[in-house]
Amino acid sequence: MDLILKQGSEDFDWSQISPAIFGALFESTLNPETRRKGGMHYTSIENIHKVIDPLFLDDLRSELNTIKEIANKKQKILKLNEYRNKLASLKFLDPACGLGNFLTETYISLRRLENEALRIELDDTYTMDLFNDYIKVSINQFYGIEINDFACVVAKTALWISEAQMMRETENIICQNLQFLPLKSYTNIIEGNALKVDKNELDYIMGNPPFIGARLMDEAQKMIFYKYLVQNGKILVI
Repeated sequence: MDLILKQGSEDFDWSQISPAIFGALFESTLNPETRRKGGMHYTSIENIHKVIDPLFLDDLRSELNTIKEIANKKQKILKLNEYRNKLASLKFLDPACGLGNFLTETYISLRRLENEALRIELDDTYTMDLFNDYIKVSINQFYGIEINDFACVVAKTALWISEAQMMRETENIICQNLQFLPLKSYTNIIEGNALKVDKNELDYIMGNPPFIGARLMDEAQKMIFYKYLVQNGKILVI
């Protein structure tokens, strides 16, 4: 432990480490058979963006770029504040979230859009007095379901780390410290089978779910899947 804490960490800045590293580390400890049965497959940041960019991020970036072009400062500030409220209203679900990489990368992406909008608002108002809610986007907008209990804990931890990192970026914009600790209860990532869990009202469902294949499913898995299809009004012969 002393070797890890001193020689491995003293000269390394962990503050900007990507929370996605947890996924790679965790999965590297598992044998291939365990990973296959659990559908535990690491999705890179690059591949995550291949999903979330066309799904919603491209449109959100385009909307912000359009607002930037507004010449009237009062109207621009109004639209920027509406935009930040919109970001804070969106809800996301990864029904097989694993270590939470899709959720954390989406949270970070939304917070960076929010920070960019906030920076423009402050530049155009020249005052800090108008703001009492610098951060509107919250990790409570992000929901996950994961069948592995340890993975659930790691996913929650990754989101907390992302929250702390993005808060530091906001602090650099507003030039003041914000309170991060103590950590608040976060219960939106739950342990369970996504086919058995009721879903909340959501804006976007995303992720990289495990595809085991009908031939490799055991009887219990087939029964769960069949019941799910029947409940959702679909018929499929397995």
